[in-house]
Amino acid sequence: MIFYNRMTAAQTIPSLHKSIGVLQAIAGGLSPATVKAISSTLRIPPATSYRIVRTFLEHNWLREDPKKGYQIAFGLARLARSYAGVEHALSRLEHPLRELAVFTGLSAKITLCEGYQAITALRAEPPNPHAITSPIGSGFSLVIGSAAAVLLAGFSDQEIARVIEHAEESCWVRQTPEDVWRRVREVRDKGLCRELGQYHSSIFAVSIPLHLTRDDRCALTLVGWPDQFAGPRLQAIEKRLKSAARRFHSILGRKEE
Repeated sequence: MIFYNRMTAAQTIPSLHKSIGVLQAIAGGLSPATVKAISSTLRIPPATSYRIVRTFLEHNWLREDPKKGYQIAFGLARLARSYAGVEHALSRLEHPLRELAVFTGLSAKITLCEGYQAITALRAEPPNPHAITSPIGSGFSLVIGSAAAVLLAGFSDQEIARVIEHAEESCWVRQTPEDVWRRVREVRDKGLCRELGQYHSSIFAVSIPLHLTRDDRCALTLVGWPDQFAGPRLQAIEKRLKSAARRFHSILGRKEE
């Protein structure tokens, strides 16, 4: 047995063992999961711990939570299938989402919340080479866009204020905190959010809430170019989006909430 262990150690990569140890420690509940705590707990040099964490952040295997340090992110969860219920629900919506994109001629996506980030969990593009795309696993701040507003609307006002407070400075180049609150109010009052070029003049979107599971609220979004939302088209898009949400909830065996 001792001989087997030595042979195994000689044939493996020490740095990879350390990296796996970091993930295991964080998944196991290390809190706060800071670089300092990781280094101390696993006896890994601080500089090495930092590089491991930064690598995982870059690949969306970890995310940063201002309150708890680093946590497992959606990118790793997709590989590990940690989110079994969510993954199952998403798999059932792949074909309907593709149909929605083809029917409307717009890009369609489902967005989940990961800490203070909105993460694209599922997407479908229409048969248009110029369609706007959002790679699965890509993330953006919860203070940006209509999908993020749908997710934020489910938070308490205190939590929303905290998200705004911790948003990076780059998030405020084209908007103010009041714009974020305006979008949240629109979701709460009207059940949807429009992002008609306010943040990026060339990108228009409409998002509405979707409940993948009992505990997982996400956003269903249609995204396109300004001319695709012009005039009466906007109302037609919103009507189609609401109809799609009802259909998706029916597929998942859920009532709209």
